[in-house]
Amino acid sequence: MSQSVLPDSYEGIHERARTLLQSGDVEGSIVLYRRLTDKLNRLTDRILDRRPQLRDLHRQTRMELTSLLAGEGRYAEAMEVERVLLKTHPDEADTWHRDLAILRVAKGEVEAGLAELRELAESAPGEPERWLILGVESRLAGQLRDSQNALERALEACQEDDSTNLVNTHFQRFLLFREMGQVDDALAAWEEAVSRNPDVGNTVREVYTMLTDEGRYKEALLYIARDTNPLQAGLQMGLLASLTGKSIEAKREWRGVAGLDPSEFEYGHDAWVEAVLRLGDPNPALEWLQESLPEHGTPRLIVLSGIGWAMRQDVELATALFQQAINILRRQRPPKQKLDRADWQLLDSLVADDETKAPLKSYFAVVETLWG
Repeated sequence: MSQSVLPDSYEGIHERARTLLQSGDVEGSIVLYRRLTDKLNRLTDRILDRRPQLRDLHRQTRMELTSLLAGEGRYAEAMEVERVLLKTHPDEADTWHRDLAILRVAKGEVEAGLAELRELAESAPGEPERWLILGVESRLAGQLRDSQNALERALEACQEDDSTNLVNTHFQRFLLFREMGQVDDALAAWEEAVSRNPDVGNTVREVYTMLTDEGRYKEALLYIARDTNPLQAGLQMGLLASLTGKSIEAKREWRGVAGLDPSEFEYGHDAWVEAVLRLGDPNPALEWLQESLPEHGTPRLIVLSGIGWAMRQDVELATALFQQAINILRRQRPPKQKLDRADWQLLDSLVADDETKAPLKSYFAVVETLWG
């Protein structure tokens, strides 16, 4: 904390709340945010007029608290915070109504929330952001045709020089078409986004993974060649080699990835861990994860850590890690109650002992059939 800020001042409490959040103490941060909002609520308009920075802090604090509560899946509490903003900052009513509608969808009141977002979009049809948000929320709610219609309206509303909205809309169309199984349309939308912002190229892993899943291996290779991250590209090259029966080549690719230092890369750490696990010895990956999970603890890395411990036949630790990942995924949009089937297939291929695997299978989205 800066020396000029007193710890129990408005600014000091705000700084302490942020520090706790950065350290991982979410609940402690929420307590401080609520304490700060309670203090700010007691200020009169006269005081706020004399000290406009406190009015701005009130707005900022409530917005941050809303985001924090929503990230924890506490949507009803987040909505209460937003309703206060609607009263204290009525000049931004459209923003708060939009946020409330999004929270309503996330909370499970899908039809009501989407209806409110549609009303907001139709009230200003020339604003592409409103149609874009409706399209995103419709897709997350599983209403794919409505999402497509809204994204088309967003495109129609975009000006040719409106690069940000055009890029975002085309990328959302890519995600939508991928989910709909319209692979060629997804590719076209992704290429449109990249043509307007080359940074979108950092998401190329999503493209070649989609093509691999569709069995379009030759096209996948072309997109792998466009990935500037050797951790991701090397893992996928090995997977393609494995899928086409070239096990020696696959291991050569994975050894190449394993020989790199994942800490030197901004993203793609999960690809490095998976490549190491696929070589059969989980220890190097587990050692790196033990040091790195507090900083890079994404659900995928937590799952891969669990798979590593399953390879070590530590069912108790693997179970705890899988449950930790599920607890995070339940709070994301859209929420997930199970881990990905692909990660079960990875675990199944790396762990030979059926007694180790049996209690872990229930954590994954594995479709049982009558024939096995």
